[in-house]
Amino acid sequence: MSWVWLSASIVLAILSLCCIISTCSEVASGKNNLKRPEFWGAAVFHGVTAVLALWFLLKAFGKM
Repeated sequence: MSWVWLSASIVLAILSLCCIISTCSEVASGKNNLKRPEFWGAAVFHGVTAVLALWFLLKAFGKM
């Protein structure tokens, strides 16, 4: 197992989760609207970072 890939996946997963939580709280408080392009840009960004974190994790365990 590569500690570099594992560390990168953990850091990226934490950052992605924090961003997802902040976007959800903005939507819940009414600061962000689902029809605004900023919301969809953030949604795509969070999805990409989550998939990238998973890819790093699989790389760390030698599955890829």
